Amino acid sequence: MSYNFYPGPSKVYPQIATYFQEAMDLGILEKNHRSDSFHELFATTKTLLKSKLNIPLDYEIVMVSSATECWEIIAQSFVKKASIHYYNGAFGEKWFNYTSKIHSSSEGQEFNISEFVEIKNPTDSPELIALTHNETSNGYAIPENYQKYIRDLFPDSLIAYDATSSMAGYDLNWDLGDIWYASVQKCFGLPSGMAIMIVSPKAIGVAKEIGDNKFYNSFNFVLKNARKNETHYTPNISNIFLLNRLMQNVENIRAIYNNLIERKELFFNQLTEIDYLAPIITNPEFQSDTVFCLSSNERKLKTIKQVADKKGFILGNGYGELKDTTLRIANFPAIPNQDFIELINFFQQL
Repeated sequence: MSYNFYPGPSKVYPQIATYFQEAMDLGILEKNHRSDSFHELFATTKTLLKSKLNIPLDYEIVMVSSATECWEIIAQSFVKKASIHYYNGAFGEKWFNYTSKIHSSSEGQEFNISEFVEIKNPTDSPELIALTHNETSNGYAIPENYQKYIRDLFPDSLIAYDATSSMAGYDLNWDLGDIWYASVQKCFGLPSGMAIMIVSPKAIGVAKEIGDNKFYNSFNFVLKNARKNETHYTPNISNIFLLNRLMQNVENIRAIYNNLIERKELFFNQLTEIDYLAPIITNPEFQSDTVFCLSSNERKLKTIKQVADKKGFILGNGYGELKDTTLRIANFPAIPNQDFIELINFFQQL
């Protein structure tokens, strides 16, 4: 018996095996991706996503290869000269560093994990503001009231969110962002190899005005294909099919998110009795609901991981600068509630 709490690629929904066999039986994996069969699959998948994740009807959904590709698409197609990136973790910083290779005038501002970025007297509206909604490296999340603060402060700017470890877990307020993206191997509970971008009419208008069409993944070309229920490259048909079947059968995101919050509360209530672990995000307001990053001393962490491995618990290592002093635990929807009870028992008995 194993219990997978790795924060990505993470546990997949158990019904994925059944869905994959169905795809084999139907022959959809062998279909031409310009065929009517694929068009229907793509169209119904987008409709299901909007229904189950409560995405506004006027937002567009496109499929790409990875969240990393989204960095490139955003820089190429939604920014003329520069974007500004606010971050406090490794993945937000990587996004900024990649964008800087395309737009060297882009700015990065790091802020502390115990608070939200302080923006003093903004004098202009940046083209695009880049934020990591849920920082997988340290378990920091931006609360909705701060998302509203950014939207109100910069009403004319595009706002882009990396939601890689929150989309399909959080009940997101989509109107507070213009570009949202996530890969599917975390909260979606799918195998890796695909990402989803969700884009507002405002952002689509900006991309059209900029007019980038130089690359195979220029957004205007990506969107043109998506509106024909096609992709800009040979797609990951298996993951699109699995996503389709999953969205048919999972609950609405509000119910999913409520369950994740209840599990988080249970876990952190019990954590107060475990003196060798503590969340590195000490302010509950900024603690992620889907990724728990816990600190301990290096020697104790080594013991925890060794014993966990023997007992079948797959825990996430720390990331980047936090590699040797933290462990990460995924609270993703595909993980059964009973697995969390077993994890709590494991920590209490260690």
